[in-house]
Amino acid sequence: MSGDLSRRLWEEHAEWWIDGFTDGADPEYEDQIIPLVVRELAGVETVLDIGTGDGQIARALSATGCAVTGVDPTSAQISVAVERGGGPRYVQSGACPLPFDDESFDAALACLVFEHIDDVDGAISEVARVLRLGGSFNFLLNHPLLQTPDSGWI
Repeated sequence: MSGDLSRRLWEEHAEWWIDGFTDGADPEYEDQIIPLVVRELAGVETVLDIGTGDGQIARALSATGCAVTGVDPTSAQISVAVERGGGPRYVQSGACPLPFDDESFDAALACLVFEHIDDVDGAISEVARVLRLGGSFNFLLNHPLLQTPDSGWI
């Protein structure tokens, strides 16, 4: 799928995503994914949240003291993230290219995002570029072999 078509589809369906999967709508996400990410990134100073959506993970990380920047290609998602506040900075951008200087972040996070990116190699190169030496790239993928019956995510 082309990048323009993908962006348009995400923009058109942002409300569906926000209403159905964020801010308490999906307990599995809140009970499993968010605590896992917060635990893995504890103590990291600067985090880039790629595909931040409404900023749910970005807010949770920010509450632990991380300086978080969330990026998402859709204006609707960024608008909701800004409205919900909580400390992170938000920038409307896709994963490739990323609008940041080289070596800007201690960690990068992509939660349930890379399966939706057209140029995976380019996005990974961009993550490597914006990470500081010794930084970590943390990504979570939705994979059917890891799902349990009635599972929406994991």
